[in-house]
Amino acid sequence: MNSAYWMVMIASAAAAGGWLLFRMRQKNMKCAAGAVGVLFSVALGLILAKGVYLLSLHQAVWPRYGWGSVLRVRAAEMSFFGGCLGAVAGMALSARLFRQNVKSMLDAFAPCGALMIAGARFAEYFLDLVGVGDSVEDPFFTRFPFAVMDKYEEWSWAVFMLEVLAALIIAMVFSLRRREDLLPGLRMERTVYYLCVFQILFESLRSDGLRRGFVRVEQVMCAVTMAVLLCRGCAKAPASGALGRFWPVAAALGLIAVDVGVEFGLDKTNLPTVFWYGVMCLTLAGFWALENFCVKRRLARQKSPELQREKA
Repeated sequence: MNSAYWMVMIASAAAAGGWLLFRMRQKNMKCAAGAVGVLFSVALGLILAKGVYLLSLHQAVWPRYGWGSVLRVRAAEMSFFGGCLGAVAGMALSARLFRQNVKSMLDAFAPCGALMIAGARFAEYFLDLVGVGDSVEDPFFTRFPFAVMDKYEEWSWAVFMLEVLAALIIAMVFSLRRREDLLPGLRMERTVYYLCVFQILFESLRSDGLRRGFVRVEQVMCAVTMAVLLCRGCAKAPASGALGRFWPVAAALGLIAVDVGVEFGLDKTNLPTVFWYGVMCLTLAGFWALENFCVKRRLARQKSPELQREKA
């Protein structure tokens, strides 16, 4: 494995860990829980990254490598979604171990986790043909950070740099916002949701990744995560009747179906690529609008006089 890749990964984990300790100290939480949480997150991240990859492609991987596939520690043979899931699980486990409020600790970790993701995506710069898209024809864009050159001196779009930028923006936004403090766990939920929203597009742009036919496995995982988070938000909304409460989930499922159609169109039709990605970007705007609507409902309920009297 490329040593530069692992050095960047370690540096990003260290930077995220240092920021987490600073945030936890501000919130009067046990810093030991954060330090141990980073170690747990790294360990479980590696385990679940490999585990999700093997479960997703077991029919292709297992016959070729057998039990040896479990010990093959290669970035191209890991699930990024699984790694992120393991990182969150590690932090939650540490919170339990140190008797910290799990939601509060995950809220403290949320922007730090996004920073860690940014570092992990940037580390893909040191891997050949990982995190890149189609070949680049325009000479203006045949340079970093727009594109990267492979060993054959051919240029490909540096999709991983878009992922770095998106993760950094999300980390900055949800480290500065204060409205999410009204609901424990909301900062983490929103961070995860928007990471998944952007990843729907980025997974489509990447030429690598876990695929079964035209279906991109990690794109599906992101879509399921978004639907679950919206469903959770709607369940806590102050609306009467199932339709009034859960219609954003139904709308999101409709948008997900459109994105499935986009992936099919990209793979099976000759329509311009820009058309299909234009449609996908419209669905992402829809996901943003639905989530914002749900959050506003939840915060309105949190501030309602009736709820305040119930808490009293």
